[in-house]
Amino acid sequence: MKLWGKEYTKREIMQNIGDVTQAFGLRSSTINDGAGRGMRIIDLKTGGGLTATIVPDRGLDIYNLSFNNIPISFVSKVGYIAPSLYEHPGAGFLRSFTAGMLTTCGYRNMGNSCTDDGEVLDTHGRASATPAEFLSQKGEWIGDDYIMEISGAMREAVVFGEYIRMTRKITAKAGENKIIVEDTLENAGYNTQPMQLLYHCNFGYPMVAAGSKLVSGKTLDIKPRDPAAASGFDTCREFCDPIHDYAEQCFYYTFEPDADKMAWAGIYNPNLDMTAYVKFDMTTLPHMIEWKQMGEGDYVCGLEPATWYPEGRAAARERGCLDFIEPGEIKHFKLELGIEAGNKEIK
Repeated sequence: MKLWGKEYTKREIMQNIGDVTQAFGLRSSTINDGAGRGMRIIDLKTGGGLTATIVPDRGLDIYNLSFNNIPISFVSKVGYIAPSLYEHPGAGFLRSFTAGMLTTCGYRNMGNSCTDDGEVLDTHGRASATPAEFLSQKGEWIGDDYIMEISGAMREAVVFGEYIRMTRKITAKAGENKIIVEDTLENAGYNTQPMQLLYHCNFGYPMVAAGSKLVSGKTLDIKPRDPAAASGFDTCREFCDPIHDYAEQCFYYTFEPDADKMAWAGIYNPNLDMTAYVKFDMTTLPHMIEWKQMGEGDYVCGLEPATWYPEGRAAARERGCLDFIEPGEIKHFKLELGIEAGNKEIK
């Protein structure tokens, strides 16, 4: 592994430290104050400069992400909110939207709240308000690499109705500056179910700042969501200082996948000379949405790999674009969150 500009074997690094947590590792704790009281959190440190806070009680999502003490993620004004305080139905999502580096949206609706097939659906679904069970965390040496792994399972279920089970594994390697998220979505019930999934990856200040740019792999198409977005289409990849009462803009990107069916997009900040990115598997996440919000206090750019557009399940059904998952069927999703020096192609 590479730490502090030098290559180490397991033996070499352990000759110099007593416990791995001096340099990297995982640490569990519990929030004991405010609206997040009682929530479990797991802090991850790679030793390469990347640190993250994972929140098992909110869908095993990733909240704070930083690199060398520079914030990468956006944390909203609502702060940490325990799932017991999540507000249903409709747009109550926004009163619990901590954002952070990753908020998972789905599993049976994402985007707008709506009524579909007689069912009232929350904005962005229930995924981010669902606590993990069978939580596991470990750090182990595999040869000269130290691998950190966190896993757990979430369920969206109702008596006489659906049973959707999501199993998530988050991994990171000591010395590296990336986190891998691998999800397995299973229809554990006995009826075909609608399926929608969006990974709400939220980049904040100072990564997003005046002069920063949205960078990506080969882009085939960009479409503004609505007239508000169309008015900002020419500068959709550029960012400015916060604007009072800014109206959010969303853009729909289509990328050309690489040989491994992967695509990527990120934020490059020339003053910091680094790129924070999300890389994702286009086999199951064919779309990416840019959520551009330059408001005061709500200053964020979301890069959101997704199964469809964030317009709600009813709209997807109406347009013939709604995905389904059959009884016993399993679908796999993968993304990578990381930091690279400079502005270069993410491999």
